[in-house]
Amino acid sequence: MATKKIIIEKEESVGEVIDLMLGEPDKTLVLVVPHGSVLGKSARNFAIIKREAAEAGKEIEIESVDENVVVFAQNAGIRVMGRLSPMERGSSAAGISDIVPVRRSEAVMKEEASEEDEKEEEGEEEEESPEPPRGRRRAPAVRRSAVIKPRIVPKESEDADDEEEEEGVMEEAVSAREEEEQSFIREEDRFFKKRKLPPPGAGDEEEEEAPERGSRKWVGWVAALVVVVIAVLAAVTVVFGSAKIEIVFKQTPWNYSGNFVADKAVSTINAATDVMPAQVFTLPKNVTQLFPATGKDNVSLKAQGTITIYNAYSSAPQPLVATTRFVTPDGKIFRLVSKVVVPGASIVNGKIVPSSTTATVAADQAGSDYNIGPTPKLTIPGFQGTAKYDAFSGALLSGTSGGFVGVKAVPTASDIASAKQKVTDILSSELQNGLSGGYTSNFKILSGATNMQIVKLTVNTSTDQNGQFSVYGEGVLTAIGFDENAFKAFLLSLAQSTEPSSTFSGLTLNYTNVVPDFANGKLSFSVAAQGSLEPALSTPDFLASISGKSISDAKSAIAALPQLQDGSISVWPAWLWQIPGNAKRIQLTVK
Repeated sequence: MATKKIIIEKEESVGEVIDLMLGEPDKTLVLVVPHGSVLGKSARNFAIIKREAAEAGKEIEIESVDENVVVFAQNAGIRVMGRLSPMERGSSAAGISDIVPVRRSEAVMKEEASEEDEKEEEGEEEEESPEPPRGRRRAPAVRRSAVIKPRIVPKESEDADDEEEEEGVMEEAVSAREEEEQSFIREEDRFFKKRKLPPPGAGDEEEEEAPERGSRKWVGWVAALVVVVIAVLAAVTVVFGSAKIEIVFKQTPWNYSGNFVADKAVSTINAATDVMPAQVFTLPKNVTQLFPATGKDNVSLKAQGTITIYNAYSSAPQPLVATTRFVTPDGKIFRLVSKVVVPGASIVNGKIVPSSTTATVAADQAGSDYNIGPTPKLTIPGFQGTAKYDAFSGALLSGTSGGFVGVKAVPTASDIASAKQKVTDILSSELQNGLSGGYTSNFKILSGATNMQIVKLTVNTSTDQNGQFSVYGEGVLTAIGFDENAFKAFLLSLAQSTEPSSTFSGLTLNYTNVVPDFANGKLSFSVAAQGSLEPALSTPDFLASISGKSISDAKSAIAALPQLQDGSISVWPAWLWQIPGNAKRIQLTVK
């Protein structure tokens, strides 16, 4: 029956040899082991090969010119091609004995070498493959194999004496080999017990494979580190990657001048008449300020206060004339400074709910005796003897003050004039500051398009305990403005009549000849415009078109823009190969 031959490389370990052996479908195999093979460094290698072959149900033979390989194979019980195993030596009386002791003589070694040469010359076994150069081993999967036929060893006729002598030598060699085999088994058992390793059947790795495993583990760690680094770089690229794009277009100068009217009566710009919508802004303001009085005078002043008048009589309003008297519980009389009408009471579920109003009262006499505190109820003597007497009443919720007789500080004419001017200035400043908050920033209020009016200035010459008098002022600011953004859009439409698909890269407007008409809500003015036009670019659309594209594609997109003067792209990190997919991470600047 033909036998499959497997050529073993010098540096192949026992694990690799077993993989090759188990990978062959044939049950009968010949392992051709070259001289100097790593298998010849340990007898344990052949014990492992023998064990794995037996478990796989394969019959193996060894063919080698390496004496260590031959001895270790025979000790492990593996048949050697052209030689007899130790078990067969005792019963073999014919054929050539090929048993070599552990310590061979030079003559025997030469004789074995001669026999190997004769076998090669006679063509009894195939030529062994030349060893590959060190460092250039063939891949284990590419294996030369050959089918060999059983060899027939010719019998030699010898003398009977020679046969007896040879049989004696063979018996001695068999005994020596059996003793060495038992010693090897004991040594192997001691090795596994000492190292606490599993028995040979539990694994197929040999001691010489440890450096190789360490090398593979080191390669694995390096590969893992490379994967981690690549993952980190990819994460940085995706999360923090950004791009800056700068586009510079060619500029076309543009100039314009014209006269316009802003009118609150229109709603759209009329290009034929140059009339645009206007808006009138009105802002009221009032202030009260105290000023020191520098004059002195003998004065007789009546106390004053604010009285609340209640109507619990009927739903009809009740008029009260100036000087109507109100009397406190202790008899002090206060009079109305001016006429007042008390509204009618409410009728709820058949019951009267009192109504009220407030008015200013002054003491009937001068002096500090009428400077009183809060008084809950004052009666009206004029209603005494009627039903209204109990239904109408007054209350000084804050009391009265200002009553004085004697020398007191009083404001001079100069004090009053100065105080009025200061109140006017305060009103003007506060109205101007308050106007900016009365309209949105897109509205333009030209210089000269505002008007401030002081509608009221009232001086109270009565001084307080600190010698100060008061001035009350009211003012109104009126301004006429227009939507400057809408006006710029109108100017752009004029520019696009000669430069289609363009926009302003810069625009300066100089307004002159401002003439407001506050009564009719109109404003006329002249304007001189100077600017530069460039191609209109939709930033969101352009960013969407290049997001996620490669750098080269983005450069091509920029180069295709009309009237392009210059452009650049910079990315972070430097190894970024494409524009970020998130448009928010792209900074676009158009100049």
